[in-house]
Amino acid sequence: MTAHAKIYSDLDELVALRFQTRMRKLAHQQKLLAHSSGEHHAVRKGRGMTFSEVRQYQPGDEIRHIDWKVTARTQKAHTKVFIEERERPTLLITEQSPSFFFGSQVRLKTSQAMNIAAILAWVSLQQNERVGGLVFGQQTQSGLHPKRSKHAVLRYLQAGLNLQAQLQKPSKARAENWHNALQATQELVRPGSKLYLIGDMMLLSQHNLDKVKQLARHNDLVAIHIFDPLEQTLPELGWLMMTDSEAGNPIRLDSFRSGTQQAYQELYQQQWHDAQLAFRGLHIPLVAIDNHQDPLQQLLQQGVLA
Repeated sequence: MTAHAKIYSDLDELVALRFQTRMRKLAHQQKLLAHSSGEHHAVRKGRGMTFSEVRQYQPGDEIRHIDWKVTARTQKAHTKVFIEERERPTLLITEQSPSFFFGSQVRLKTSQAMNIAAILAWVSLQQNERVGGLVFGQQTQSGLHPKRSKHAVLRYLQAGLNLQAQLQKPSKARAENWHNALQATQELVRPGSKLYLIGDMMLLSQHNLDKVKQLARHNDLVAIHIFDPLEQTLPELGWLMMTDSEAGNPIRLDSFRSGTQQAYQELYQQQWHDAQLAFRGLHIPLVAIDNHQDPLQQLLQQGVLA
């Protein structure tokens, strides 16, 4: 971290993001999935639609909505009528765990995660959506049911800051943090919601895809991976002491060796590739946000916001 960088997020700065997001909108999941994958399009699952009635088929009705059982019984074509649910609550699942308490420059990953959560919350509120979700750390989590009010967003942001303030030093990543968070999310969410998962998506994709898959069946999910550039490329600083995130064992690396740098980069690239494949298989867009760069500009560039 640089000498001028702040360690912890500031509520006033998170509130100020509200005025930078005016006229912005959340991108639809299908459009974002096509944007992130280059050519892959999500299958429309009809989420956010409520069955209303069965009536006789009329010219212009969608053939895929024909009720074949009623049609066979009456010998006349009948179609199912659906009413679109206009209200799509936004739930933000934001990581504030010790493993996220890291940053080489500008800000920590925990702070960038809160920036992203704040921007998405304010944009959702401006779209007249209810906003809520869950913030989680290693042993504590705070869930808030979605509400359509500025006070609800402030409560969510303050809950995140409270968890962040408990962090003093980084520690190894724990898969059970996401496991517990996703389990608690299932109690908060209602079908047809928009869920934004904000945190270490590489760890999540390795251990908790089953729970993600359950949530994706009836909701639109977007996965946002927060990373530090130091995680992608090893700097040339001589011998470095690092910790194995899985076993917690110290590792000595000679960062001057080209072979060491190449192996380091290849390991990250392989893990990122695996995460992309895992989320793509669930039709969930996955985007990466650098903790050094401006959070709003990155969300716009990645197509999360329009």
